[in-house]
Amino acid sequence: MAIYNLGSINSDYFYYLPNLPLAGETLAAHEYQRGMGGKGANMSVAASRGGARVMHIGSVGQDGLWAKNRLLEYGVDTRHITSGSTTGHAIIMIDPSGENSIVIHPGANREITQDQIRSALSEASSGDTLLMQNETNQQVYTAKTAKELGLKVIYAAAPFEAKSVADVLPYMDILVFNAMEAEQLEALS
Repeated sequence: MAIYNLGSINSDYFYYLPNLPLAGETLAAHEYQRGMGGKGANMSVAASRGGARVMHIGSVGQDGLWAKNRLLEYGVDTRHITSGSTTGHAIIMIDPSGENSIVIHPGANREITQDQIRSALSEASSGDTLLMQNETNQQVYTAKTAKELGLKVIYAAAPFEAKSVADVLPYMDILVFNAMEAEQLEALS
């Protein structure tokens, strides 16, 4: 059994600040770090570390080839990660108490093609799993295609958008969300 993960890959930029900035305020960070992120990449790494065979479907720019290599180091199959315009990234500002503010730019995460998805899922077998989050494009197409191929479809609805969840709902087997997201989904019906 294999996991096919249509998932984001980001460069995460962490800025440690004395406090979160107010509108119009400029602050100097006392520490900075860069790491691989994106909900999709994090899930691929976790599944691979747990012993699963994971094929990641995604896209990075030339500036993100290091992240693709990092996934490979974690045992993730990266053959279905293509090159796009620029790698998605997140700016994460963190105060001393751990409170944060995050800004995400999707970049190549929103440039995944149906041909890329067809190519990846052509290797899947009935009983395999498709895992998705809400940080990429082509979610409905991918979920529908996977369901037609007999895959179990798991959708982690973050970042939460009620319409995106409603669009994928007919094809999913498992929906992963928190209490606030459940309230937002219930308000949609």
